[in-house]
Amino acid sequence: MAHLNGISENQFRNLAKTSVANFWNNNQKLADKYGYVQPEDVYVVWQCKCIQNLKALLGVPFEGDGYYFEFTWNGDPCEGYLDVYKKKEHHNVYPPDWWREKIDVTRK
Repeated sequence: MAHLNGISENQFRNLAKTSVANFWNNNQKLADKYGYVQPEDVYVVWQCKCIQNLKALLGVPFEGDGYYFEFTWNGDPCEGYLDVYKKKEHHNVYPPDWWREKIDVTRK
């Protein structure tokens, strides 16, 4: 497998999953409420290479936890960053009437 900025795609994915699992398991409130995770339990939702960076969005297998993670590998200094997000709210957004009419979409 080809190396991208000091790390292979497989190494990147493993590092991202391990970073999420370590964050989760080291947060006692999360581990107590939802349980512990292994790196193989963490799933990758999306991944890409952007210039010298690799990025992935990841999740854990617990319903209702509201967390998602972004892991970035910065290829210039060869270091990774883990950003942790918690869903705060969810809002439905409907297209305006002119758009629905144009493409013949009906609201349920």
